[in-house]
Amino acid sequence: MTDLSWNRILITGAAGKIGTTLRAGLAGRHGTLRLLDRRPVEGLRPGEEEIVADLRDRAALTRAVDGVDAVIHLAGAPEPRDFEEMFRANVRGLYDLFEAARAASVKRIVFASTNHTYGMYPVSHGMSETDPVRPDSFYGVAKVFGENMLRYYYDKHGIESVSLRIGSFEERPSQQRHLSTWFSPRDAVEMFDRALKQPDVGAAIVFGMSGNTRIRIAHPNWEAIGFTPADNAETWRDRLAAEGVDVDGDLEWKRHGGIYEGKAY
Repeated sequence: MTDLSWNRILITGAAGKIGTTLRAGLAGRHGTLRLLDRRPVEGLRPGEEEIVADLRDRAALTRAVDGVDAVIHLAGAPEPRDFEEMFRANVRGLYDLFEAARAASVKRIVFASTNHTYGMYPVSHGMSETDPVRPDSFYGVAKVFGENMLRYYYDKHGIESVSLRIGSFEERPSQQRHLSTWFSPRDAVEMFDRALKQPDVGAAIVFGMSGNTRIRIAHPNWEAIGFTPADNAETWRDRLAAEGVDVDGDLEWKRHGGIYEGKAY
């Protein structure tokens, strides 16, 4: 099966941590990378275009998707410190972007979803992409909305998508939980690239984690995009132990969502 390639890809949230990693990692793998963020992107390279705009700017979103084949949607409010801010970015802004993409005949959307879509499940439950969602926060609820929107856009309009339920995107593991949830920068680049290249994905849901020995996901659905992880958090076990992390003791996190345990939102 021949991999897909795209002439122009829009990356929203391009100045963020994952966006910066993808800019470098995807350079030269496709065509032009169009970068959207509300702050300027540093060090614009050949083969990159920049649009400085907020997700609330509908006219800017229309410009951003013009001539675009595929979208990587990373932008949004990362935590629900303020519900209105989170709603504007993660619900209203998401809808406006997806609608603009539909009107512009975008063919593929890769969506940065989250483990907080299923965060209320106990870690003893080995997740799969077919389990009912159990969000642990308004942030998780908004990401569920995004996944469902993409299911709708595929069924109604034929726009293919991959929702990546990202675990812990970090340069390296730094806590016990990361031995399960770590998503290395190298694996992130490859997973996003496979989510762009794999033909006939429909509206897939894939778990965004490295090939960790202690992964708590029973079926990460990597085969849906032809992804094979290169990294394993277990290689950091001895260093974490030397740094005082209790790597083999009782679990410090009881639910898949981790950070939202015991919090009201």
